[in-house]
Amino acid sequence: MVDPAPLDTVLARFVHDGRVNYGGLARDPGSLHRYLAATETATPDRFGRNDQIAFWIDVYNARVLDGVIRHPGLSSVLAADTAHGGAGFFRHTARSGGRVLSLDAIEQELRSRWHEPRVHFALNCASTSCPALPPRALRGARLEAALDAAARGFLADSTKNRWGPDGVLELSAIFQWYGDDFRAAAGSVPAFVARHWTRGSKPTPSAPVRFLPYDWSLNGAW
Repeated sequence: MVDPAPLDTVLARFVHDGRVNYGGLARDPGSLHRYLAATETATPDRFGRNDQIAFWIDVYNARVLDGVIRHPGLSSVLAADTAHGGAGFFRHTARSGGRVLSLDAIEQELRSRWHEPRVHFALNCASTSCPALPPRALRGARLEAALDAAARGFLADSTKNRWGPDGVLELSAIFQWYGDDFRAAAGSVPAFVARHWTRGSKPTPSAPVRFLPYDWSLNGAW
């Protein structure tokens, strides 16, 4: 499996409190590019479930970082939709794990192959409303703890998810877009949320839900 240490270096140097120093990373992308180069010919299918999930989450996040710094001054990934011949930021392809894949393809394969909804809290789309980047690259041996921490951390952020005094559960649009994943795991979106809720009393499985607007502005600065 690919050594994730270079990605650890990137996350430690350029990510602070969920914000990315894209200008600094653009000026010194060596560790990021070393990591991505190593992932191009990797063979993740030779390893176990947790190692594969960790590999693809790390690749996704690293490729998002690389995609942003390839568009100096970018204010939102949505603004890159006309780049690469109109392919769009998440549909641009590159070689990862021995295959040519887009970011969309990586995400959809994680969903369809592993049926692990907590991956949605570890994938970062370079936007303000996204879950924060993990503090370090994921490892298969510690994947369960890392995904649990990511889910709890995302739900604990009251700018993204809250249970209002009117009894309505106000949630990130992630729970709307990928609702089938969360319902498959827990029966309902509120029931899934309750499993990982850490702020006060837990929402009830039948709590009414309202989805919050998604902020696509860049999760960092140049």
